[in-house]
Amino acid sequence: MKKVVAFALIAALCAGGLLYFYLGNLESQKQVKVEYDKVVVAAMQIPAFTPITVEMVTYQQVPRGYAHSLAARNVAEVIGYVTEGELIKGEQIFPSKLKQFGESDSGLAYVVPEGMRAVTVAVDEVSGVAGFLQRGDYVDVISYTTTTYVPAKAPEVAEGEEPTASQLPQTLSTTLVAAQNVRVVAVGKSLSSSAGSTEEESAGGYKSVTLLLTPEEAMRVVQGAKSGSIVLILRASGDHAANTQEPVINDTLLVQAQ
Repeated sequence: MKKVVAFALIAALCAGGLLYFYLGNLESQKQVKVEYDKVVVAAMQIPAFTPITVEMVTYQQVPRGYAHSLAARNVAEVIGYVTEGELIKGEQIFPSKLKQFGESDSGLAYVVPEGMRAVTVAVDEVSGVAGFLQRGDYVDVISYTTTTYVPAKAPEVAEGEEPTASQLPQTLSTTLVAAQNVRVVAVGKSLSSSAGSTEEESAGGYKSVTLLLTPEEAMRVVQGAKSGSIVLILRASGDHAANTQEPVINDTLLVQAQ
């Protein structure tokens, strides 16, 4: 009887051991090794139209197959670029949706260097160099303006007397350099290297030119355009020398004619 009980216990232990190993084998078969992809995500909320810096992004491990195919895999793909829309913290960043400074395809605002301004001026066939301007050319902006003033040293007009010519308000016409060595960033509505982005512009020439100016130059050019007229004069390729020409006034021309 004791032998039967001992045999039963041994058989039960063997069966239990076999069952344990069997179940352990099933559990190991259920374990699947997960593979990950490394993608670039926003480390913080990034507002729209913001240049991306190193502190704004980080890497995130995403199970393979769950990362977007257009997401950046390296921070070098996004650093220095500008967001087109707002990015939420943890959002995968798509390089295709970022803008880059200096690329005309991104828009005019991304071509303007820091500290400069893009100013559009109206031109015709004469003031616009007969339609020969192209993007990347350098020009000087010449302003012609007329002002009226009373001479500071003019004698006072006595009561009952007619004013002499020296006592009357004087009209002064002046031509001067409002801005020099400025780059043409667009002709008409085109950011391409040649003029005429539309059929109308191609047929009749451009009617406006956009220049890169400093804030001070922008004010001088606008003042010259509003108070008189401006003319663009084209520089030779590679010529960036300073224009030291003094303003020319109408009296100067009369003196030279004599």
